This record gives sequence, C-alpha cells and structure tokens, in this order.
Amino acid sequence: MWHSSVRSSLLPGLALILLATSARAQGDPPVGLRAAGMAGAFTAVADDATATVWNPAGLASASFFSLAIDGNSFAHRSALFAGMATPPLGVSYWRTATAELDNSRNTFVAHNFGVSLVQSLGDTGVAIGTTLKLVRGVVSTEEEPSTASTKFDADAGVMVSGGLGQIGLTVRNLTRPAFRIPGTAGGTIQLDRKVRGGVSVHVNDRTTIAGDVEFTKATALSGTWRDAAIGVEMQPFDSRTWVRGGLHWNTAGGGSRGSGAAPIAAFGASYAIHGALMAEAQASVGSAKGNRGWGVGVRIAF
Repeated sequence: MWHSSVRSSLLPGLALILLATSARAQGDPPVGLRAAGMAGAFTAVADDATATVWNPAGLASASFFSLAIDGNSFAHRSALFAGMATPPLGVSYWRTATAELDNSRNTFVAHNFGVSLVQSLGDTGVAIGTTLKLVRGVVSTEEEPSTASTKFDADAGVMVSGGLGQIGLTVRNLTRPAFRIPGTAGGTIQLDRKVRGGVSVHVNDRTTIAGDVEFTKATALSGTWRDAAIGVEMQPFDSRTWVRGGLHWNTAGGGSRGSGAAPIAAFGASYAIHGALMAEAQASVGSAKGNRGWGVGVRIAF
C-alpha cells in the first residue's frame, strides 16, 4: 500500500523536475556540504544536523546524534553552518552573505539562530517539524553605513517515510522578515516565503536518488529564481567513503543580469577519518563565475 502510494507521488514529482525550463540567475548560497554536493536535492533526504535548515521534519528519522560544521564559498555568495541535533531537538547557526558584484562588499548578510523541534505522528511514517529562528539582517550599500536589525522567523516541514523512500515539503521564511536599506525612504530587503518539495528513492542500501522543486519564485540580486534539482548519493567503494553529485537550474524564466546559465553541476564526497568523524568537501561548476564554488567541513553522525 505504501509502495504504490509512494510511486504515484514520486513519478509526478520527478516529472515536474525533469520538464522544468532553464533561465539565467543565481539563487541563495547553499547551506550544508551534503546538500550542496547533491545540488540542493535534499528536502526529502535531510537526516543530519543541516535538516534544521532544509527540512526540520527530517530529524525524526535522523541519526541519534549529528553535528556539522562547514562552509561554502562562491564568487559573491557564501554560507557557513554550525549545528547539532538529536531527535526531537536541533540547535543551529548559519550565516549567508550575498554581494551584488564579484568580490565586492556584502550587500546582505543574514545571521540565523535556530531551534528545531520535530514530532512523529504515531506509526504513520509522517513527521512534522519547525525551526524557530532569530534572523539578524545586515544591509550595506557602497555609499551608506550598514543597518542591522533582528527579526523573528520560522520554517516548517513535513516528511513522509517508507521502505522505498521519502517525500518532503518545506515552507521557509513564514513571517517574510524585511530589513531596511540604508539611505532609502522605506526601502527594504525582504526574505521571500519559499515552498519546496522533494522526493528521494532508496535504490539500495548504498544509493539514494533525489529530486527537489520549488513551487514559489524568489527575488535574488541577480534576478528571479525558482530552483529545481536532481542528485544522487552513494557508497561506491567501502563503508568509509560517500560520493554525491547533482544538477540544479532555474525554472523562473528570467534573470535580470544574465549572471549564470543553468544547469549548475555539483560534486561532493565524505570520508570517515576516525569512527563517526567525517571530512567533507564539495565543488560546484557553471558557465558563469558566480556559479563556481567550493566548500569544506566536518560532520559527526551516529
């Protein structure tokens, strides 16, 4: 019964992703090494500390304990993450920064301090979760001093798990916080509400294939962005080595500055240095400099 219902849900979701059209722009900097290495196809995979960002409901089926510290760097975007989780609670901090031009002063920096809670609904395989967060937004321009303010925000997620795979849905930036632009009369940078869905399929004990699609558009410095992604994570060699890869692209149909062509490819790997301690890395490549980046970090999960 579960397998038939999952198949009927997975196929339309994957079809939406594969039929999406490409455009030029750049989305938010990716948070988390595993997610970045899978090109963002992580909403229905999230099972470590970074689930606090990607889908807090994923903590219900996550490792007993997970800790991650990592960073991703692009030409004018970056993300740092530090967090730990053990069902049903996660605590995390992540910082995202975006500059209008390559290697220029950051235009918007968001410091996020989150507490995540998750609840399983009996034996149904369904879990719901939320991340309550304080967002410290810093807005800068070349001409004016920076302005900073702190706003409350929240994310919410649902995860449906079964033997074949998982289905996930996340709603981010529920309160749509806005931060004032210095030197303007009421101008603000607002965090758009985003609805993102994903499916993952466990091909076998060593391989997972996943796909994500955003149902809402968001305004980025480079244009309008709506993400779609496909990715894979596997253990091709031994139990100490994981490799992953994927593609993501913009389905919004426009980009104001033509600052990057989809699709954008990503690759990543994890290696168990000692016991549950893993070193991780990822690299992303695209046709424009702004889409090229890398990241490194460490993760503990058991």
